[in-house]
Amino acid sequence: MVGTVQSDLKGLAAFLGEGAEHSSMPVLRDPVVTLEDIRLRKITLSSLDLEMQIRVDNPNPLGITLRELPFTVLCSSGHTGQQLASGNTGRVKIAGNSSTVLGIPVTSQNAALISALSTFVTKGGIQVTIRGTATIDAFLFGWSVPFEKTLPVTMGQVADSLAGEKKPR
Repeated sequence: MVGTVQSDLKGLAAFLGEGAEHSSMPVLRDPVVTLEDIRLRKITLSSLDLEMQIRVDNPNPLGITLRELPFTVLCSSGHTGQQLASGNTGRVKIAGNSSTVLGIPVTSQNAALISALSTFVTKGGIQVTIRGTATIDAFLFGWSVPFEKTLPVTMGQVADSLAGEKKPR
């Protein structure tokens, strides 16, 4: 009975990518979270509606569940970043060795929006940063993966978005 349990554990360790005698190798690799795009959905005098396009790549042979991905959207105004909006993807399943792009709508209705718009108009663009932590569940394991990415938003992108044009991919 003991031999069966030990061989089952060795088989499980081999399946998960860990050598039977070497437990220092990683069991599962971190998913890669990237900001693909920021799309302007609507502008009003009091709010800015954006859609954050977030790609989650799963490099593991096993499927994972993205339990949550809370994030904050910041705008660089000078040397400091001001929070424009925040959001969360909710629960999403991602198959093994695949990726998915999630479109998450966010709305900004705060004083930082005025500062961001002022910087945008005077400089012709702004730097938008998304920062957060993906919480992952896979098989018997769970872990968190922090991420951060900054993208420029230019006058041309806003004009194209308002005109309804899509960027070529």
